[in-house]
Amino acid sequence: MIKTFLFDLDGTLIDTPPMILESFKEIFKQFFPNVVLSDKDYESFLGQPLYQTIADYEKNQEKAKMIAEAYHQISNQKIDQSLKAYPDTAKTLAYLKAKGAQIGVVTSKLRTKAEKHLKQAGLIAYIDLVIGYEDVSQHKPHPEALEKALSLLGAKPHDTLYIGDHENDIKAAKKANVLSCAVSYSLRLQEMLLENPDFVIDSMKHLKDLR
Repeated sequence: MIKTFLFDLDGTLIDTPPMILESFKEIFKQFFPNVVLSDKDYESFLGQPLYQTIADYEKNQEKAKMIAEAYHQISNQKIDQSLKAYPDTAKTLAYLKAKGAQIGVVTSKLRTKAEKHLKQAGLIAYIDLVIGYEDVSQHKPHPEALEKALSLLGAKPHDTLYIGDHENDIKAAKKANVLSCAVSYSLRLQEMLLENPDFVIDSMKHLKDLR
């Protein structure tokens, strides 16, 4: 029986990937017009911190910060207009809480922004802990964020599950010795399956079977 459920945020609990990808495409058109990227290249950005993504293309820290701010302005507008949780997410989190499970969110997004989006999606009431970008020095696939969540929640790796939508989520889970779960509605499903997750679910409601 799983006692602690840890979740990635974007693309796992909330349906933001289309808006994130649109925002990246606008940013690259504006700031990196000579860079040609495939859809798969853009999709790979979903699993890493924004600042890391920008830094890969702009080495000047001040310019990179300016570009990141421009991205935030674009993405915030898109997300504020149409943010929603995936089907059955709120009901599933409520069920897990009622059964005594601990629930945390471990994301590469800034914690303050993650908490804002959880509130907008109507999920914050079910969350015991949020670990964000600013809370760790090393990011997924490094296990530091998951290990910090385990420590703060007093959870044991063997009865903790991390659910995500990117191969870095599965890699981080394995490095932290927690169980891993891939969501099949991810744009990175094939990449995740190559990492051999312990579980694959088509809907959040399937997590009820693990509690």
